[in-house]
Amino acid sequence: METKNSLFISALKAGLIIGAVSIAIFLIMYVADIKPVGIMMPILIMLIGIAIGVIILVVLFKKYRTTIGGFISFGDAFLYCFIAFAVSVVVSQLFSYFFVMLVEPEYYKQIMDAQKAWMETYLAGKMPEEQIAQQLDKLDAQAAKMGTFSTLLKNLLGSLVVSAIIALIVGAIMKKKPEMFDNNSGGVI
Repeated sequence: METKNSLFISALKAGLIIGAVSIAIFLIMYVADIKPVGIMMPILIMLIGIAIGVIILVVLFKKYRTTIGGFISFGDAFLYCFIAFAVSVVVSQLFSYFFVMLVEPEYYKQIMDAQKAWMETYLAGKMPEEQIAQQLDKLDAQAAKMGTFSTLLKNLLGSLVVSAIIALIVGAIMKKKPEMFDNNSGGVI
């Protein structure tokens, strides 16, 4: 029971650290006026965020694994990683929601306006004007839904699914069992 309790507390701390780093990255992007606009920029920002989160998780996980004797089962490794990612997702998503609601209510509108400007430039000459107008109207409809509580819940659910997948992968890589003949108690041979 003590191991499960220490696993939960350590994973909770790791999740809070990863969440705080995610918030710091968000604030740096906000202050630097870096918007996830275009095709590649949102993907690049997402991949960098995941990479930073996984690196922090692996470092903290190795430290935890060392403190409990150097060995951990796949189930416990997965549980640690999932709890850490779940906490970080909840912290960062709630921060983003309250940031948009209280500090910068026009944040998503600014991003959508930048995306619309990018799309107009990108699609000019590649699509008829009517289709471009339809695409821009779809963006306006999406912008109206952003920042709502239902969108927050959808983002949380989607992020938790992705977190579970990443936790499975990291947990499988980071598990460590003692070697079969590593007990030094003698034996048959």
